[in-house]
Amino acid sequence: MMAPGYPHSARTLPLLQVGAALLGLVLTSRTVHAQGSHPILDSVRLELTGVEDSSTYLLYQYRVLNPASSRGGVAGVELDLSARPGTGHEVLPFTGARGPARRDVPDHVPFGAIAPDRWQTLIDYKARLVWYVYEALLREGTAPVSFDSVGPGDSKTGFAVRSPYIPGIRQFTAIPTEQSCCTKPNAQGELPSSFFFRVGGAAVAPTYAPGTVTPQLLRELLERACSEFAWISPRPVCVTLTNKLASGPRRPGDG
Repeated sequence: MMAPGYPHSARTLPLLQVGAALLGLVLTSRTVHAQGSHPILDSVRLELTGVEDSSTYLLYQYRVLNPASSRGGVAGVELDLSARPGTGHEVLPFTGARGPARRDVPDHVPFGAIAPDRWQTLIDYKARLVWYVYEALLREGTAPVSFDSVGPGDSKTGFAVRSPYIPGIRQFTAIPTEQSCCTKPNAQGELPSSFFFRVGGAAVAPTYAPGTVTPQLLRELLERACSEFAWISPRPVCVTLTNKLASGPRRPGDG
C-alpha cells in the first residue's frame, strides 16, 4: 500500500532542504542517565544517518550505538512521535513484524517504520514507536534472554521511520536486555523489569507538518543544537549556519 501523498510546496522545499542540512549534522545525541553512578546502559545514541525524500514521505534512517562503557546490551528503543491533538492516528506502511495499530493513544505524526531482522515494532500507549528484540524464556522462573541485542561497543543499523513530517528534536529511551539487569529476584522474590533501567536522550525525528516550518523555527532548532545539546561544533560552524538562515534559502537562478 502506498502512503498518501503530501506534496511539498515550492516554498516548503527550500526550507526542508535547509532544515535537513542543518539537522543532518546532528549525528549524535546526549543521554541523560537515571540509574545512579553505574548504569547498565551508558550514553546510548540513536543516530540519524540519512534522510531520503520519496516524494510522498521522508525516510529517516538510524543506527543505534551502545558504547563499550555499557554493562549490558540494548534490547529496545522508544522514540516519541506524539503530536498535537487533532493530528490523528494515521499509519503508513511498516516493514517487518509489527504489533497491532492502536488508536487508544495520544495523536501522533503520520508514520510507518522499518526494523532490523529479528526486531519488532509497535506503537505504545504514549504514541511512541518502539523497536524491540525477540525474547525467549529459557526455563520457568528465569528471566527471558534477549537475542540479537546491541551489545556494549557495538552498533546496529536497519532502523527507519517513514513520515511526511519535517525533522525536529525528539526524545528517545533505550532499554537494556533482561539478562543484563533483571535475573536476580528482589526481596519480594520478583524479577525487576528492564524498563526501570532505561536511559533517555535526544534524537532527530519527524515532528513538524509540511507547510509549518519557518525560518524562525529553524533558527530556534539551530540554537538548541548549538547551545542546549552542543551537537554542532566548532562554534564557527554554528555562526555560519545562523548567517545562512538569516539570509534565507537560495532559489534557482540566484547568483
